[in-house]
Amino acid sequence: GQPMYGQGQGQGQVDGLTQQFGQMGMAEFQTVVLNGRPDLAALDETPPAMRLAPGTMCVAASECAPQFQRSTLNAVPRTDKLLKKTRLPLGLLVTPVCADDDVAVAPDIVRCRRCRTYINPFVAFTDGGRRWRCNMCGLSNDVPLTFDYDSATQTQKDRWARADLRNAVVEFVAPLEYMVRPPMPPAYVFLIDVSYASAQLGAPGVVAQTIRDTLDQLPDADGRTRVAIIGVDAQLHFFQMRTGAEPQQLVVGDVDDVVLPAPSDLLVNLSDARSSLDIVLERFGAMFSNNHGVGNALGPAIRAAQQMLGGIGGRIVAIMASPPTTGEGLVEPRAEGRDLGTPRESELLRAQGTWYKNVAADCSRAQIAFDTVFVGQQAMDVATVGGLARYTGGTLLHYPAFMAGRPEAVRFSS
Repeated sequence: GQPMYGQGQGQGQVDGLTQQFGQMGMAEFQTVVLNGRPDLAALDETPPAMRLAPGTMCVAASECAPQFQRSTLNAVPRTDKLLKKTRLPLGLLVTPVCADDDVAVAPDIVRCRRCRTYINPFVAFTDGGRRWRCNMCGLSNDVPLTFDYDSATQTQKDRWARADLRNAVVEFVAPLEYMVRPPMPPAYVFLIDVSYASAQLGAPGVVAQTIRDTLDQLPDADGRTRVAIIGVDAQLHFFQMRTGAEPQQLVVGDVDDVVLPAPSDLLVNLSDARSSLDIVLERFGAMFSNNHGVGNALGPAIRAAQQMLGGIGGRIVAIMASPPTTGEGLVEPRAEGRDLGTPRESELLRAQGTWYKNVAADCSRAQIAFDTVFVGQQAMDVATVGGLARYTGGTLLHYPAFMAGRPEAVRFSS
């Protein structure tokens, strides 16, 4: 008689499809039923092996190591509806500057001319190897003439020995056409609050000693690193540090139109002026321990630091114990206690103005970044001043229980 439905030829077709899907890497996953919370220690285990369709040109070392990139899911849902139904986050944990000395270096840079994807182990070569098809946008690109040829030795190279075709993670040495300007020396300008509020906490001495202890940790392999110190209260206190001479303090009282008090020796070479810099930092705490000046001219201090770093870029580190109250960039005190628990509480999370955001944008174009550190319990208006670090890729830290000699100050120093 005739075979029943699902038997005979029909069953053979189903078995054939199952075998084809298995060859394409679409075999069934092992299902694990979780009782309670998942085991977080499993995150350190080796991720599942890649399963690629037959014919895919890929080498064994092309799987990205989990310390550089890892997916939150080991299987990607086919549709957005299915993803929402699982209620699981889908994303990538990417750590591009992971500390690893074994990263291979690409010999040159080859990118797709449409989407700018770098050539990688997952591209496909066509037309006898003269063209490569981008695995992201599908565009066919010409293979450079020097891709398989060593011009130095004038010999043919093995294409599959290239680091960018054998490894999923490679290091690129940027050529001159990828640089906005030649490499500049590392430069750091420290803005230290020396007002009465800061002196009451003992912050000037602790901050100066911490900076002194960390000078050797600044990158200075080629001896070009530069450093400047500016004390900030209602005035600006600059320090002129000449090589082999006693450092001098220069005070600028006019903060409405800041002009640097000296044309040079304010931003000094770390190696050449190290002795003068150590003297300034050693005496810094005693210099301002009895300071009764109120006010904080953070805005004018930032303008002065911009003038120092405008041509080379660098990093501005502002350590403040009181909010800006003098000159441009001042912030008005807010009635926080009155607005807490009311619909107006959300206004406390908004910046008072756009001054700090605009300054951060100008500094970002000049390759200047900000790190802002707040100490003490005064209302600092982080929503406003924090824009400096937010829009320049810097760091914002707050030590509310800071007091010299207490654990919070020790934690700051360490």
